[in-house]
Amino acid sequence: MNSRIQIVSCKGVNQGFLAQIRTWTNDVLGKAQPLSDICVTIWATTEELKSFYQRERNELGIITGEETDFLATHEAWRGYPRIHICQERLRGVPDDVLRGAIHHEIGHALLHCTPEFYTFRYSNSLQEAARSIGLELALLQQCVYLLSIAIKDREVVQLIAEMGLGFSQLSLLEYLISDVEEERRTWEVIRNSPVLSKIALAVFLKILLPIEALISLGIEGALVLRNKWNEAYGWLPEKEREALFRLLQGTLHLKGETFQERLEDATFRLIAM
Repeated sequence: MNSRIQIVSCKGVNQGFLAQIRTWTNDVLGKAQPLSDICVTIWATTEELKSFYQRERNELGIITGEETDFLATHEAWRGYPRIHICQERLRGVPDDVLRGAIHHEIGHALLHCTPEFYTFRYSNSLQEAARSIGLELALLQQCVYLLSIAIKDREVVQLIAEMGLGFSQLSLLEYLISDVEEERRTWEVIRNSPVLSKIALAVFLKILLPIEALISLGIEGALVLRNKWNEAYGWLPEKEREALFRLLQGTLHLKGETFQERLEDATFRLIAM
């Protein structure tokens, strides 16, 4: 039986906005068959989306970051891929960026459509390694979560680019590096903490790793985008910049057949830096 996509529009969603979402969704699904049904929910307000996530986390015992900070989100907590788009959150965002975000989330639904990609294991050896540098479990969980985002985003950007839609990911990534002031302020606060600075590197990897995927595929404009990243993060000291690029190279060659194995390998690499 063919898999289906269901687009649910909440009360108050603009019909023109809904039509755009359908078009951009079909850009990707016209090139790939989903492994399972996909549900796309378009929320009218940020408050509605936050309330939904809070209910789901409470009911399922999910411990993650604040998903509503992203342009759009994805998960498979219920055993099938779900995408969440908030009209209010996207107000004022350029259409080419919105297109890139929708392509990106559909890519996640194609690649990361089971709970394996959203629930994380913490082996005894990983916890021991983390504790040895002062990384307690709560911080380790945050670190693993952030690394999982970077790894999955790299896989999605590569998939979308291989479909011939790499231009949309360039637009999305350029938008994401256009304002990193909050990251700069956060870095100034935590830069002298060996533990928290490692977590910051995991945050910075989220954009840099997908850019590297585009470069490896020879996508036109990808090298220019990396130069823009270098300019945007010009405040990052040379020592940490070198550490970040070592982490980047290591993350491009992760060991392990499963996502969980690759994620643990990435975490060990970050801990050891």
